[in-house]
Parts: sequence; structure tokens; C-alpha cells
Amino acid sequence: MVDYSMLSTIQGMIVLIADLLAFTLILRVYRKTKRRSALFISLAWFFDFLTVINYTVLNPYAIGFFLSIVSMLMFYGVVELCKEEDRAVTLLKIFPLALIPPLLALYFIGLEILAKIGMIDIISGFIIMAGAHATAGVFFLLAGFSIKSIEEIYSRKARYLFIGLVLFGLHLFPIPIIYGLPPYVQEVYPIIGYATSAVLVVFLTALTIKLTYSDEFSKLKTLEIPKITIEPGVLIVDKRRYDILKETLKDIPVLAFVRDLKEVADVWERYFITTISKEGKDNFISPTNLERITELSYRYLRMMEEKGSRGVIVLDCVEYLLMYNDFSSVMKFLNKIKDFVMHYNGTLIIVVEKGAFADQQWALLMRLLERAQ
Repeated sequence: MVDYSMLSTIQGMIVLIADLLAFTLILRVYRKTKRRSALFISLAWFFDFLTVINYTVLNPYAIGFFLSIVSMLMFYGVVELCKEEDRAVTLLKIFPLALIPPLLALYFIGLEILAKIGMIDIISGFIIMAGAHATAGVFFLLAGFSIKSIEEIYSRKARYLFIGLVLFGLHLFPIPIIYGLPPYVQEVYPIIGYATSAVLVVFLTALTIKLTYSDEFSKLKTLEIPKITIEPGVLIVDKRRYDILKETLKDIPVLAFVRDLKEVADVWERYFITTISKEGKDNFISPTNLERITELSYRYLRMMEEKGSRGVIVLDCVEYLLMYNDFSSVMKFLNKIKDFVMHYNGTLIIVVEKGAFADQQWALLMRLLERAQ
């Protein structure tokens, strides 16, 4: 015979451990980076810990109160993260906000119909349970759709977090119904409901920890950056001069887009430009994804300025980019990077060999350098 009580206890303990682990680890990130998004997300997991404790004693009023705080903190943490990355949360474009009121109304109408036909009981605290879970579900859905605005920066981490937040939000809606079912039906809930909740919480805590501990989130915030002696502007250099510059910049957190990850310093933020960018690695970028390179460059330069330093960007892949993009597209891309570099008083190092270009193309490349002086 299945011991549902024991299953419930084990699953609850797993969730509590995951909540406390996420709270502790993400709070450490906040203390290092001072990014408010990390603070809000860490607190969300602490209040989820309190919510789960009250699930075990079935205190509907405390559950409703703490769950509403969890959803508020998670939503606000995601919105703050988007703001930190200079991304507007354009929910109106990706989520039908106008549908929320009628959908919530239909949800409560459905609960009342189930109560009238005797399928569920309106026990003490049921209304607050239903209201809190429905509201929290909506805010988790909104947080999930909000995270899509930074998918270009955080890649799969943001994509999976979007999926996790949406699934978690959806799974909250039927929970009040389950608590209103007859006692003999509730006995099997630990197998279905607690297991689902446990899996989703562990999934979400792992994702939020991975995102906040990623290089994109915290690397430049925590590095002590030595003084940069290289002049601001655009440098077009060959391989020989590039090797000399690498020695000068070996201790600087340079942003580098390269064809060989082994040839650059470990402290550099490196991205491998390759056609196998869909193999599952975050630092692999397709040569056709010029927008991704541009986005990373802008974010890097802005964060270096916040750190009180200047950014240095290395492009050791221009010839490779030209194999997969037409020359005019690559020049527009280089001009955009150059504009960002000039705005933030940074340095752009373009590593190319003159022999790889036609005379007219080389002249245009030199003109890019002249306009940056």
C-alpha cells in the first residue's frame, strides 16, 4: 500500500531544500553584484519556502498571503532584470493583458459551478486560496513572457526560464480545486500535485541559480579591472600586431569574437564564431547572427562604463563573417559597433589581413578607421 503521507513529506522536503538553496545562493550574487533583480528573485524563493511550510499544515490564509508575495517578487525581479539589461517589458505585444479580467472571472465562475454540482466543497479559506493561486498564476505567466525580452542576451537560460515560469503559473490554477475535492480523492494528490510542484520548483530554482551565476549576469560586475592603457577608438591590425596587443591586454576583461578560443586569455569574455552554434553552447555564435554580436557588444560596453572603466572589443573573425554575409551588411554591422565604442569611449580592435580584401573593400574599411579618429 502506498504511504501517501510519506511521499508528501519527502516531496515537501525536496521543495524546501531547493527553496533555501536558491535563496542563499542568489542572495550571495546580490551581495556581490548589487543587482536588485537578484535580491527580488532570492526573496521570492524565501517566501516560497514559507508558502510550502503552510501547505503542510493547510493554512489557506497564510498560503494565500505568502504565495501572493512569491508571485509579486518573482514578477518584479524579472522586470528589474529586463530593466538592468535595458530591455523594455513590452507585455502588450506578447501577452493579451486585456483577457486577464474575463479569464479570471470565468475561473471563479467555474469554481462556483463545481461547488453547486457537489464536485468540490467550499471549505474555510477556500476563496482566499483560489484568489491567491489565480492571481499568482497570472503573475508567473507575466514573468515568463517578460523574460523573453532578454532571450538574445541569456540565450537558452532565458528560454528555459520562460518555459518554467509559464508551466509553474499554469499549474497553480487547479490547486484550489484539488483541495476542495472529497477526502478520498485528496489522498492521491501527493503523487500527482506535490510531485508536479516539486519538479517545477526544482526546475525553476536551478534555472534562476544558473542565470544569476552566469557570466552574462555577474562577470563584469565582480571583476577588478586593471587600468587600460590602450587608446580609445578603432584599430585595424594584422595578426602580428594583434599578438603584441594580446600581451598588453592579457589581464583586461576584453570582449572577443574569435575563431580560436585557445588563443585568447582566460579573463577575456570569449565567443566562438562558428556555423555549429546550435550545438548547445552559449558562447557559440553563428556568423550570420550579427545582431547577437551587436547586442553583446553594447551590453559589455555599458557594463564596463558602470564599472568605471573602458571596454575593449576584439573582432578576430571579420573574414569569416564575410563568408556568410554580404560586404555591405558586415560594414553596417562594423559601423554600428564603432558607434557604440565611440559613445562609450572604448576601443574596437579589428584583426584582418589586407590581402583578404579587394582594393575597394579595403578602402571602405580604412574609411571606417578614419571616421573613428
